Amino acid sequence: MRPLSLKGHDRALTRVRLNREGDLLFSSSKGKSVCVWFTENGERLGTYDGHNGAIWDVDVSWDSGHLVSSAADNTMKVWDVETGRSLFTVPCKTVCRSVALSFSGNLIALTTTKIAMEKETLRVVDMRDREQMVGQGHVMHQTLDSQSTCIFSHLDDRVLLGDMMGKLTDFDMRAGNGDAVNFQQAHGYGILDLQLSKDQAFVISASSDKTAKLHDASTLNHLKTYKSGRPVNSAAISPTHDHIVLGGGEEAIHVTQTAGSSGQFEAKLYHLVFEEEFARFKGHFGPINSIAFHPNGNTIVSGGEDGYIRIQELDPEYAEYEYEY
Repeated sequence: MRPLSLKGHDRALTRVRLNREGDLLFSSSKGKSVCVWFTENGERLGTYDGHNGAIWDVDVSWDSGHLVSSAADNTMKVWDVETGRSLFTVPCKTVCRSVALSFSGNLIALTTTKIAMEKETLRVVDMRDREQMVGQGHVMHQTLDSQSTCIFSHLDDRVLLGDMMGKLTDFDMRAGNGDAVNFQQAHGYGILDLQLSKDQAFVISASSDKTAKLHDASTLNHLKTYKSGRPVNSAAISPTHDHIVLGGGEEAIHVTQTAGSSGQFEAKLYHLVFEEEFARFKGHFGPINSIAFHPNGNTIVSGGEDGYIRIQELDPEYAEYEYEY
């Protein structure tokens, strides 16, 4: 099937995110606005304007009611998805790097970066508390050792961090003291992306050590390793098949020194259990920064350093494809 190639950002993509039904696609870039698209035909519905710096991460609630975005203008914003109105702006002391919405859509986890004397932090705020949404108070606040990416790994209870030292850290919100309840040294280099499986049983981590790894989401035990020849910027687990997809490629800073083919800018499909690569999709002419599976399992969305979003619908044969072993 021919992919849709969407151009709505002038600068490199940082995140592509689909809502639960898969009809809406949200994208953020190193520009100043978040775009929303119809996944079916690639039509752009509109933009969320208000940030004044690169937008590093976005997440959407389960009911597609709220959108959250974290940016280099030291703020995290909550948007009304339907109207595009900015509901809250939460100030941060430094760049807000990663953001995640909980299962209920009430809690927001965000991480900030280290600048001068300000350390990296993890904050969790409750959207129902107006004081927390203007920067006064929080549900949880932790000082971190290094810049991290965060997700809610179990309902509204647990926040999982992957940091630039390759470590996974699990925080249980119910513990009271906010201390880490579990950690695992998962990678040799920084973790760039974390994504959950549909049933929240597994989490996949993408790293600049040229691998993606599958972990048990509750114990953080390492289960599988998927090796790529280049840094992996993003990885996603199929909701319908035992497959995973990796996106990455030679770092943008080195791209001019490599031939197009050797940069490995393809999205790669691997078998979840057997760790074997069985398909690739070309298209981007720069590294893939973010990748996601559509909830129907038959479409892959990727956002690249080239500023393009590609919606790759897989052939009907893919649905019947059985891995022989």
